Amino acid sequence: MFPCRTKMGTHSLSVPLYDEMLKDVGDEEEIAMMKTTIDISDRLYNMMIKAFINRRSTGSLREGLVIPSSDVDILYYLTDHHVVWDVTESLDYNLWKQTVILAEYQESIPGTVYLCLLNIHPSYFKPVLSCVQKNSYLSSSLFLEGAYALFQGSAVIKHGPCYTDSAYGQEGDMTVGFAAREWPTHQTKHWLTRCEKFGWPQKKVLKSILSSGCHFVPIGSKQSRQENDPNLEVEWRLSFNQAEQILIDSMTHCQFLCYALLKMFLKEVLNKNVREEEKLLCSYFLKTAMFWCIQTDPVHEWSRENFYPCFWKCFKMLLQWVHTGYCPNFFIPENNLFVCKIVGANQERLFTQMYELYCLRENCLAQSPSLQKVVNKILANPKACTKLLLEECFDEYKHDALLNYMMTFINALQYTLSNYDWDSLYKVSRLNISNMSNFEKVLIGRHVLNIYNQIAFVEQRSCTCGTHCTRNKQTYGKHKKVGARLVKLTAEFGCATDPLYLALYQYNDGRFKCALNILEETRKRLYQDYIIYWNLHKYKVPVAYKETMIGQPKSLKIKEAMAFEIKITTSMQFYYKAPWLTIRCKSYIPWFIQMMTDTSLYSTKTSSGISLEFVITWPGIWIKPSKLTISPSNKYPTTPSLRRQNSDYYSLKVSLKVKGHPNV
Repeated sequence: MFPCRTKMGTHSLSVPLYDEMLKDVGDEEEIAMMKTTIDISDRLYNMMIKAFINRRSTGSLREGLVIPSSDVDILYYLTDHHVVWDVTESLDYNLWKQTVILAEYQESIPGTVYLCLLNIHPSYFKPVLSCVQKNSYLSSSLFLEGAYALFQGSAVIKHGPCYTDSAYGQEGDMTVGFAAREWPTHQTKHWLTRCEKFGWPQKKVLKSILSSGCHFVPIGSKQSRQENDPNLEVEWRLSFNQAEQILIDSMTHCQFLCYALLKMFLKEVLNKNVREEEKLLCSYFLKTAMFWCIQTDPVHEWSRENFYPCFWKCFKMLLQWVHTGYCPNFFIPENNLFVCKIVGANQERLFTQMYELYCLRENCLAQSPSLQKVVNKILANPKACTKLLLEECFDEYKHDALLNYMMTFINALQYTLSNYDWDSLYKVSRLNISNMSNFEKVLIGRHVLNIYNQIAFVEQRSCTCGTHCTRNKQTYGKHKKVGARLVKLTAEFGCATDPLYLALYQYNDGRFKCALNILEETRKRLYQDYIIYWNLHKYKVPVAYKETMIGQPKSLKIKEAMAFEIKITTSMQFYYKAPWLTIRCKSYIPWFIQMMTDTSLYSTKTSSGISLEFVITWPGIWIKPSKLTISPSNKYPTTPSLRRQNSDYYSLKVSLKVKGHPNV
């Protein structure tokens, strides 16, 4: 219906457009690093969590897209609850230790199932028990409400079957559901027929998909919601996120860059200045269009020289779907993804917008701020565009900066896991790393150092052997030595900011001069221009790093040039004690980073003593004033002044005079 009529040769726009996306998105190695990091993060989480729950990450970051708009979505699923498609499959499970749930597929509402509880084992998960309805069916809405307990403490907002979390500067959706080991063969019979007909995906990939099973998330169909169907309460959505991940991983790099271009076009053009609740198209529709284009046209050339026609092919398919009001789910085509959303006036408005862009042909890409410069340059001088070469490749600096960013995902596990203990260290030590790449070993090593830090502060603060070590100085001393050794190993083999843990350890141990010396040495290191600190996708200027660190061993780069936030958890209580003031903090706050940059201690010696003015400034995102306890000494009364500097920062100012105590 919509013929592809180009105004110029496809080569003149394809090559520079491909190169521009390569610079923005990254090459195959960069994409692989992102995917590997998310997979290892999930593996470590599932290994350490002491509950019958695992997680699986999806979203743009798991797909390998490291761009500002990328997000990471997480699906949590109960490992002692199993969904089966046939009652006979329940015989494969131990019903005394595991719960089995029967999935009843609803042919009248494609992509929707009812979940019926077949048994209850003694260790039954209470939130699931609370959502059992008549005839043992599980309520999706009650289950979703009960799942909120998993996200307590996070700034989450309910969004469909998920809770949206924007904490730590990274936005993403989290949901809880169930998993089925078996692939729904009957429900996806048309998809299996197409796979055999067109030969995509390849047999090896198809086998992997069929063995991956599927998931169920707590949300009813839009159709039932619009019709006020009483069964909406017990409807669950059939999810193929694992299979979709495998298909994304099987794409060629050209296909992946085309997918990234579609997402960029959606964000910067189609959804520009559109409020979240008014957006009609989402990235899932783009992914679906990519899958259909790749599978149904196996002879299409996906290459650098044919890159623009690849994008145009997918855009035309989307336009056709909007025109007809039907977007077929890739696995269950009877399931129209546009139902109750892109209809009526919304459908007409979206089609008009997309058709106007279609009429612009190549110029439609110039509507994107990220592509405007290169597209206009090519369209203005088509003959010269073949001379446009890729100027910026995946160099050593970019590789190291990305490594720094990947390690932040490993560090972020400390926000969601509290059991960084000897048992966790034992589990990680049993990992078979012989077949791992050097990159994977670096990530595992970072995680081990984080465990060292947590154990060290627990050993310093208390004894866990049950022999009343506080009454036995010799035994208690051994525990402190173990903690000191672990935190020293972290400082020796960790990154540029890890010595700050040692400074905190020495401080809590009463070795103030030693702590100050470590702080001073670390301050000098962190003030170097070559330090890399990834914060919201922004690098420091790479000139100093390239002059100093390029060509150096990776271990040296990590130790001298890579900085991360310091995580102080509730098990690592920070106490600032003096004869005149006690400040206690129990929160996630990179305290020593703030001490180095935003703390001032002014003292004036007099004949009668010392006048002190102590000021601390910290970001309110980590700790609010209500979490801070200030205890002035009765012997040395003070007047603490706590104030809010602006919407983001708080400060504490303490002024006092101590008479007759010049060594305070």
